[in-house]
Amino acid sequence: MSAVERVVIVGAGAAGLSTAAALIRRGVDALVLDRSDRIGGSWASRYDRLHLHTIRRFSGLAHHGIPSRYPRYLSKDEYAAYLGEYAERFGLRIALGEDVTAMRAASTGLVPWEVETARRTIGAEVVIVATGHYAEPRIPDWDGIREYEGRLIHSAAYRTGREFVGKRALVVGLGNSGAEIATDLVEQGAGSVAVAVRTPPPIVTREMFGVVPVQLFGIALMPLGFPGTVDRIAAVLRRRTVGDLRPYGIEAAAWGPFTARRPAVIDVGFLEVLKAGRVTVHPALTRLTREGGDFADGSSGDFDVVVVATGFGTGLEKVLQTVPGVVSEDGQPLARSGQPTAADGVYFIGFDETIRGHLFEARRESVRLARRVADSFTKPGGTSSA
Repeated sequence: MSAVERVVIVGAGAAGLSTAAALIRRGVDALVLDRSDRIGGSWASRYDRLHLHTIRRFSGLAHHGIPSRYPRYLSKDEYAAYLGEYAERFGLRIALGEDVTAMRAASTGLVPWEVETARRTIGAEVVIVATGHYAEPRIPDWDGIREYEGRLIHSAAYRTGREFVGKRALVVGLGNSGAEIATDLVEQGAGSVAVAVRTPPPIVTREMFGVVPVQLFGIALMPLGFPGTVDRIAAVLRRRTVGDLRPYGIEAAAWGPFTARRPAVIDVGFLEVLKAGRVTVHPALTRLTREGGDFADGSSGDFDVVVVATGFGTGLEKVLQTVPGVVSEDGQPLARSGQPTAADGVYFIGFDETIRGHLFEARRESVRLARRVADSFTKPGGTSSA
């Protein structure tokens, strides 16, 4: 064991940094580990068109919001810059290039936990996991995937549609990334663009009626405690602002954001290109062929590039495999962000995504978790239980 820390935070994204700063405010100095070589690296490496879907006021971190010199909706590079400024402002201790490979009960009695990286093993009284939902890109193992002769990439590797000018493109998945990548491909001059949709999502405009940020509706309505009723109201508002998308190939939403506690797809140009006939909608992709793919309705198409926007895994089922009762088989935390887990002294932060916005939730959770952890150190014996 090369070092011993009171608190180790794994992940220097928004949730991890916010928690570290909130702990500093309570007199607890944490070590933050991140596999990237720069603060905000996960943001900076994403596709060029990406901007926050939430407004500046409700996207900042604990005790230091986003300065007013930034625009209402920050670009991914602007948000990465803010994270760097934030870490510097609080003097956070961050070790970059530290890829955490395992977390386990400590082999000695000095501290309860060990965090292992490719470089060293660190002992900790408390471990806070802030690596988020987007750690490992996942590509389904479709039939024919090895026979496909075009370019197959995950959305995590997509940067700009300028690479695919004149190409026939298929985007698989219609979440926020899939919708925006399809829009970017159209705008950058792809020869044709199609999307494959397994489960129709709710799609909302970023600003309702062109005036009020949709995030504010989530912040105002989520606490009401009647998610089914709120979803029905939201569906009426969507019909008035978005319209009926069935003529364009997208069926009514299969789930409601308030009931599912999931963010809707926030439109930043997709509806315009869809309604202009510049995007073709297919049902689920069932297999890849040498030149393209087949779909659930029996149709098929030829594509030069397939962008897979079907999601990510956390990878936590591997990192925490010796810590029972904290993650599911597919790596999802079993406890809500900021709440105690089955393992005393292990917490998750930044894993709750709701219609109020991931960054909004991360800030609130980080302040509460910092209070919980700091208070635990003041209890008799200085235990980490909370």
